[in-house]
Amino acid sequence: MRGKKVRRILLPLVAIVVLGGVVLSCGDDDEGPVKLGFLAGLSGDYSEWGPPSQDGAEAAIGVINASGGILGRDAELVVQDNLSTPEGAVTGYNRIREEIDALGGVESDGAVALLNTVAEDEMPTMCPACGTTVLDTEGGNFIWRITASDTTYGIISAQLARDLGFTRVAMLVQQTEGTESPANVFKDVWENKIGGEIIADVRFAPGSDSYQAEVEQAFAGDPEAVYIGAGPQAGIPILREYIARGYDAQILVSPDLQVPDIAEAAAELPTGRILAAQVTDDFESPAYSAFAAAHQEYAGKAPPTGFYETNQFDQYIVLALAMTAAESTDGPAVAAQIYNIVNAPGTKVYTYADGVAALERGEQIDYDGPSGSIELHTTTGNLVSPKVAVQHIVGGSYTAREVIELDASLGR
Repeated sequence: MRGKKVRRILLPLVAIVVLGGVVLSCGDDDEGPVKLGFLAGLSGDYSEWGPPSQDGAEAAIGVINASGGILGRDAELVVQDNLSTPEGAVTGYNRIREEIDALGGVESDGAVALLNTVAEDEMPTMCPACGTTVLDTEGGNFIWRITASDTTYGIISAQLARDLGFTRVAMLVQQTEGTESPANVFKDVWENKIGGEIIADVRFAPGSDSYQAEVEQAFAGDPEAVYIGAGPQAGIPILREYIARGYDAQILVSPDLQVPDIAEAAAELPTGRILAAQVTDDFESPAYSAFAAAHQEYAGKAPPTGFYETNQFDQYIVLALAMTAAESTDGPAVAAQIYNIVNAPGTKVYTYADGVAALERGEQIDYDGPSGSIELHTTTGNLVSPKVAVQHIVGGSYTAREVIELDASLGR
């Protein structure tokens, strides 16, 4: 049990005053706001996701408080930058761990770095943007992933290359957890399931001003397609080099490159030259309509797409509903309710207010949010059926074209 909870138990025991025969206790576990951590890359390689992700999180806090809070207490978002690095995630978490009741916002690098720590702290932790394959088997007790795994992204990227008729592919991949994770799946499936050829596998460290040598090496063998896995800070100079050299190979990009700056840099390329696979929201759901209204109210603008903003929103709604069901903010009690909140059977609910009302009537609930179904595998804490769409760059913007079904024969 983490230190904060121990102190909350001990303080009332030692701070007791006897006054006129009446025993008074100083300190109350149920006072003050429920504090929900937001640990995300607000600077560094993930910084393009930072503001829209935080907007989604703030919208959730606004909705929760407008609906009476959590167990009658206000919800408060505790924001901490993780610098988009594993070390930053550890440092950032240590700064807020004693004051928060649950954690969200985490990306792949941070999730891997904190996996054992949050379990030891019994800290309920949501991963709204963690693709890492480590969580394919290591989550489920105190950490849950509500987005697609890099396994899904890697398989679908290989499936796209196969369906486009390619046989010779090169790879250009940044050496970080979030970028190598789907790339390694892609390589495994491409070579061992599809029987394609990897003619070059170029790996590089981030932080350089130029990647000319790496780009030249990746394209030297005249590949039909190139899989690029990188963060935006490396991806933009790589893409500019690709354009400047006049290459025409198909580009398949990792989720980390599905940001406006990449789309704008590729605006001059033919539609469909760059393809990406990304989770897509359930735009027809009543949950999305409610989310869009909340985002407009609390962020002052319509929600963007492709920044995990709906996943960021959903994570805090799920945590708040779990606390409501548990009638507690204690970590193990909250963790025990997660699957009861998001998995069938139960009354289908699409908003926090409806979920709280159903719980108060004594009903079990099945929450679906704007990101879609959040049904989780009870052993791994992973989404059962993530919804993934193929993204094209059209007019300098990423546009979802079609939802793609995972080819079961390519599963690992």
